[in-house]
Amino acid sequence: MTIPIPPLQAQVSAEVSRGLPFWMLWLFLCVILFLVIFIFLRDKDLRRRISSFLSGARRHMIRLRLQVKLKKEKEKKAALWRELGKLAWNEDVQASCIDEDCGKLAELEEEIGRLRKTWHDVFSRIEILGREHDAALKLSRDLVAEQEEGRRPHQEEMLALTNRKNEVLDALEASLREAEAAEAQIKAVEKEVRRAEENPKMSEADRTTRVARAREKAASLANLVSALRKKSPLLQEERYRLDRKLEGIEGQVRIFNAAIHRIEEEYRERLQAREKEIREWQKTKERVQDKIVDVKRLMEPLFENVGLILDGARVPNEDFAVIYFQIDGVDKTIADLGTRLEHLK
Repeated sequence: MTIPIPPLQAQVSAEVSRGLPFWMLWLFLCVILFLVIFIFLRDKDLRRRISSFLSGARRHMIRLRLQVKLKKEKEKKAALWRELGKLAWNEDVQASCIDEDCGKLAELEEEIGRLRKTWHDVFSRIEILGREHDAALKLSRDLVAEQEEGRRPHQEEMLALTNRKNEVLDALEASLREAEAAEAQIKAVEKEVRRAEENPKMSEADRTTRVARAREKAASLANLVSALRKKSPLLQEERYRLDRKLEGIEGQVRIFNAAIHRIEEEYRERLQAREKEIREWQKTKERVQDKIVDVKRLMEPLFENVGLILDGARVPNEDFAVIYFQIDGVDKTIADLGTRLEHLK
C-alpha cells in the first residue's frame, strides 16, 4: 500500500534530490572571497610579507638584467683590449711592458707564416694534379673517340648485312612455305583426278574436261614448285655468303671493342690513382688550414693581454686615443652597473 506524500514535503524532497541551486554556489564563493579580502586588510604582517615577496622577486629580476648587461660590457671591454693589442702589434709599437707577449706573438706569427707557405705549396700541388688529371681524362676520351670513329663504318656495314640476312631468311622461309603449299595442292589435284576417273556416274565428256583442267592446274603448280626449289639454294647461298661477311666484320668490331676496353681500363686505374692522390693532398690542406686557425686562436688571448697592459699603462699613441676613449666609456658603464647591483643587495 502506497503512503501519500504531502505536497510541501514532496517539493523539498525534489529540491534536495536536484542539489543546491546554481546561484547559491556563486553566493558561497563571493562570501569566501569577501572573508579573504577582509582578513588581508586586517592582517598588516601578512600584507608586509606579501609586499616583501613581490618586491624581492622584482629586485631579483632587475639584478639578473643588470648582471646580463654587466657581462656584455665586460665582453665589450675584452674585445676592445684585443683590438688595442692587434693595433699595437700591427703598428709595431715598442714598449717594455709588452715585450714578453710580443715575443710570443712573433713566434706564433712565424708559425703562421710557415703554415701558410706549406698551404700554398700543397695548393699548388693540388692544382698541378688537377691539371694532369683533366689532361689524362681528355686524352682517354680522345683515344676512345678515335676507336669509336674507326669502328663506326664496320658497325654500319654489319647492321646493313644483318638486315639483308633477315630479308633473305624471310624470303627463304616464305619460299619453302609456298613450295610446301603448292605440293599439297598438287596432291589434292591428283586425288581429284583419280576421283573423276573412278566416278561411273560422270559422263565421258565431263570426265575428260575435269581431268584435263586438273592436270593443267597440277602442271602449273609443278612449275611453281620447281621454280621455288631452284630459288631456295640461291637464297641459302646468299645467306651463307652474308654469314661469312658478318663473321669477318664482327671480328673487326671486336678488335675495336677490345681496344676501347683496354684504353678505359688503363686510364681508369691512372685516373683513380690520381684522384686518390688529390684527395690525400686535400686532406693535408685542410689539416694545415685547421692548424692556422688554431694558432690564430692562440694569439687572441695574447692580443687581449697586450691591450690590457697598454690600457693600464696608457702608453701614449695617437692611434690608441679612440680605443682608450671607448674603454673609458665601458668602464664608466661597468661602474654604474656595479653600483646599482650593490644597492639591490
